[in-house]
Amino acid sequence: MLYQRRYNAHYLSESEIIYPAGGVIVIHDHLQKKQKFIRLQDKHKPIKSLVLAPNRRWLALNEIAEEGQKPIITIYDLTTYKRRKILTVPFENSTAREFACIQFTFDSKYLVAITGEPDWCLYYYNWDKGKVESHAKAQNPSGQGTVESVQCNPSDATLVVITGPYTFRIMNVSETVWRQWGWCKAENIAITSCMWLTPDRILFGTENGVIMMVENGELRQNCIFRAAEVTEFSLKKVEAEAEEGDKTSTTSKQDSTSDSTVSLDESQPVTCFVNFAKGFAYACGPGYVHMFEKETPHHWRKRNLFRISRKSYKHTREHPVWSNLDAIQHITIDPNQETLLITTLRKQLYHVKLFGQHMLQNPEIPFTELGPSMHYGPINSLSMCAWKPIFMTSGEQDKSIRIWNYMTDDVEMIKLYQEEIHCVSLHPAGLFAIVGFSDKLRFMVVLIDDFEVMREFPIRNCKQAKFSTNGHLFAAVNGQVIQVFSSVSFQNVYNLKGHNGRITCLAWSANDLTLVSCGTEGAVYEWSMSSGQRVGEVILKTNQFKACAVNSIGKTTYGLGTDGEIKEIGSNTIRRNLGLIGCALDTIVLSRSDMMLFVTGGDGGVTSVQLPLLDKAVFNEFHMHNKKVTCIALAYDDQTLVSVAEDASICLWRLTNADGRAIALEKDFAYSKEILISKKDLQEKINNINLLSTRMSELETEHTYQLRQAEATQAEKLKEVHEGYCAAIEELKEKNELMESEHTHEIGMIQQDIAKLRSGHERTLQALEADFNVRLINEYDRYQSLEDKTARMRKDYEERLEELAESKLQALREINNMFEAKLEEKDLLLQELQEQTDLERREHETIKASIEEDADREIIEIRTAYEVQLKEEKDANVRLKGETGLMKKKLISANKEIDEFKHQVSQLKAEHKQFQKVISTLERDVADLKKEISERDGTIQDKEKRIYELKRKKQELEKYKFVLNFKITELKNQIDPLERNIKAKKLRILELEESLETLLKQRSFRELKISQLNEKLASAKKDYLNEADRNAMLKNTLKKIKIDLHNMTANFQDPMKLKSNVKTLFHKYVEDIDFVRSRVAEDEAIREFNRQRDHLEKQVTALKQQLAKSLGGSKSDIGKIMDENCTLLAEINSLRTELKSTRSRCFQMESMLGLSARYIPPATARAKLKHVTEDRDKLDEGFKQKIEEREEIIIALKEENERLLGKIRCVENSGTATEDPDGAKNEMY
Repeated sequence: MLYQRRYNAHYLSESEIIYPAGGVIVIHDHLQKKQKFIRLQDKHKPIKSLVLAPNRRWLALNEIAEEGQKPIITIYDLTTYKRRKILTVPFENSTAREFACIQFTFDSKYLVAITGEPDWCLYYYNWDKGKVESHAKAQNPSGQGTVESVQCNPSDATLVVITGPYTFRIMNVSETVWRQWGWCKAENIAITSCMWLTPDRILFGTENGVIMMVENGELRQNCIFRAAEVTEFSLKKVEAEAEEGDKTSTTSKQDSTSDSTVSLDESQPVTCFVNFAKGFAYACGPGYVHMFEKETPHHWRKRNLFRISRKSYKHTREHPVWSNLDAIQHITIDPNQETLLITTLRKQLYHVKLFGQHMLQNPEIPFTELGPSMHYGPINSLSMCAWKPIFMTSGEQDKSIRIWNYMTDDVEMIKLYQEEIHCVSLHPAGLFAIVGFSDKLRFMVVLIDDFEVMREFPIRNCKQAKFSTNGHLFAAVNGQVIQVFSSVSFQNVYNLKGHNGRITCLAWSANDLTLVSCGTEGAVYEWSMSSGQRVGEVILKTNQFKACAVNSIGKTTYGLGTDGEIKEIGSNTIRRNLGLIGCALDTIVLSRSDMMLFVTGGDGGVTSVQLPLLDKAVFNEFHMHNKKVTCIALAYDDQTLVSVAEDASICLWRLTNADGRAIALEKDFAYSKEILISKKDLQEKINNINLLSTRMSELETEHTYQLRQAEATQAEKLKEVHEGYCAAIEELKEKNELMESEHTHEIGMIQQDIAKLRSGHERTLQALEADFNVRLINEYDRYQSLEDKTARMRKDYEERLEELAESKLQALREINNMFEAKLEEKDLLLQELQEQTDLERREHETIKASIEEDADREIIEIRTAYEVQLKEEKDANVRLKGETGLMKKKLISANKEIDEFKHQVSQLKAEHKQFQKVISTLERDVADLKKEISERDGTIQDKEKRIYELKRKKQELEKYKFVLNFKITELKNQIDPLERNIKAKKLRILELEESLETLLKQRSFRELKISQLNEKLASAKKDYLNEADRNAMLKNTLKKIKIDLHNMTANFQDPMKLKSNVKTLFHKYVEDIDFVRSRVAEDEAIREFNRQRDHLEKQVTALKQQLAKSLGGSKSDIGKIMDENCTLLAEINSLRTELKSTRSRCFQMESMLGLSARYIPPATARAKLKHVTEDRDKLDEGFKQKIEEREEIIIALKEENERLLGKIRCVENSGTATEDPDGAKNEMY
């Protein structure tokens, strides 16, 4: 149910996962199997990505806008599950429909977002205030490449890295201005994923499976790794590397060219980098996740390799094959760093324990599915069971049938098919099902873990099929005919004809006496199941009916279709026509109690309609899906509603009444728990249980024996350890005492040194005090002399100051007298100038009077002219004021444009500098290319000469070719009879090989039989000899006892002697402990041997039964089983021989100790063994002679074949040699 996007699943806590499904955001607690939902405002907008804030409190939804609208980022509060803020592009001229990527800063206060094409603009949001603090151009200045990811620094909110195919930019913001920083030459590197490894290191992966590192803004040329092969990252400082050499990784590093491009073989891209406190992980390869553990701040070592196991695809594919759908889209880590979660293009979550087994113990740890295995692709059919809490679904794209349990929210059975599945229907008992395939309709038995086909019906592409309410009938659509079959006899009871269009729905009444059908031609027909006749009809050609439902008594039918209205039909008329949601309706379901009606329509809406229908419909609409709902179904108890949609989402609804209480159940209602299992499967399971139980008992005995041995060895080791421990304690005590004595001696020495140092310091202190007193007296005398000198200097300076003051007063008097004389001269000059000004004033007044008269006359003329002009100017001024207001607005907009142009100019200048650098490099390349062209001109002339010579040779070779063609035809005529002879000999070889196989099988079978008979004969002889020896020994003992008793009769008269004789007799024959022990040990050995022989004979009989069973199979299986049986028999024989050798050693030891008299010398044993195995050796020799003869024949035939094939190769080589000159000439051209 996951969207096919990256960043689509996150951990909220150790057990809660958030992901999008249908038209909601799901918060899934996978431990308690509970879900919470965040319902989206606009349910039909596609979601680009989900981004979780680092504090796990805020969730950002990146939504793709419709045509002509701006993209939106919605922030949700995950404590209240409510919408907190909506962010969008602030500028009107933006044409982007989506944000390419978004990311929170490390403190969760800011959000960085980059719009998609064609803008590629970076926006830095203070999302809590809902404003853009700064923005910049995110794409490369050259305009090359696209942006797919933005990653914020883990400790600096103003530093981000922008990556994508052929794009890498580290950008820093300062006072709302973004500046590029560090390395950015990625024009030839297809970057697929990136992350901040540390606050100063960036790791990024490429499309060809390479990982590179940027440290402090510089590309580390010696830190280039192959993602699939690297086992450790050792990222030391550059200075240390320069001294130590290339010690940064155990993998082979690639040579880098200009602009940091690498030439590597094609491999899988590196995607989904994720960093956490204990390490980092990334995806590379088909379903692989590589996890590295942090050992030091500069060293990471590969710890695990995780992979989506092929076993996990038993639910999705019968023969698992890696495909693009298995590509990993997102990786996330839980807050406790214990679990790793991934998503793929399949609608499934996978998880694995992060720090489990090391890769040295388990090279590949498989992912496990989180939750039930979901459909991939649309779900086209749904059927509910009455007796059990299960329902069945079928997938249109994945071609699978699944049985779900809505009480446990889990999938119980999955079966995949090669054919397309069009419809399913589950029997009310839950033990049978009908499935419509593309070729046939199949009636199946639902077993414990499989579906078994019971009957097939020749109905192709059956779109609709349904069991009756009681299950004794089922109806199936065959074209435009409805065929009704018996579920018991499988007879075709009725063929219901009447529809002219595609039949879209079938509905049975509760008593199974009525069947209602509807079609796209606008007809709703009611059929009687007692007569097979049509008893009611309603035809409405303006509407295409999609679904219908009938009440329990079969009198009222509800239909819906493309006109978006519910039609209540009864007595062949439409009683009511009620509109609902204003769009076409798709499916309908009516409860068993006829009190609830549910319909679906539009894009994923489920509507509950109140019954009985009134003139105006009363309904409630609920949204969980965001695609069309294909089917809905109600449980038998009317408490659970199941809806499935085209986006493979399944929604379970718990139904309550208006007061919030559950609907009342029948008193004796209980679900069935019975299942079906075939007799063959049951017998196999019983056999497996018996086999495992016997194996378990054997393992228990073996384990107890091993445990006893281990306890004995451990006790000995413990004793040794205890002795060593006691010796170590004594040694440590001695060392401790020695160290204490040394410590006291050292303390005494230290105290003596301290006393010496203290006396020395006191003496030096007294000497220093005397020295400083002498120096202090000298300094005081010097101070007195300097004070007298300063007093004399002060007196001299005061006398000099008095002399300077008197000289200044004298100079001031002289300057005063000089300036007074100059002042008198200026007064005389001023009087003369005053008289001249009086004369000039009078002349000016006369001229002024004449000018004023002229001016008055001119003023009157000008006033009249200017008044006219003023009126015109006022009118113009009013007009200009209006224009000025417009110009001010234009000026404000122009200023904004000027600011933007200045920003663009600065960007263009930076681009210009980069272009100049590129031009200089290109000019150098042009010069190199010109030089290369001149060199190639020379080589072309040489090649033309060579071509002329080759043309001449070609003519000669054509002549030679004609001669060779003639020879080839002759050789072909000679080869044909040889080929026929080869084919005949090949057939003969095959016949001989078949006969050889049969002989080998017969030989192995006879050898096996001979070995078994020899073993039985040897064991029987051994038992006979043992019993004979035992009998003889007992007879001798009895004879001795009789002799001793006869001797005792002489002492009947003497009781004391008789008593002593009885005691000696008792001690001699009864209380001989060694004798008793030897007999007990011997009896136990015999019992153990008999038990092992019985066990081995049972195994041999079981293997014979398996061999007989497998002989009915294919020939390849027989050969395989024969090989396995031979190996098992060889093991059994080896065990038997080992047992015999141990028994013989035991008997030899007993005879050496004098406990047994049944010792057989080696010469006699060897003679008997030779006598027993003499016939077998003769048979072996006979078979070996036959095999050697056959092998000689095969070798001769192989040599003949090789000789003929060598002749054929010589002929072919001579033919190709004639054609080579023409090929060489064509290659030169």
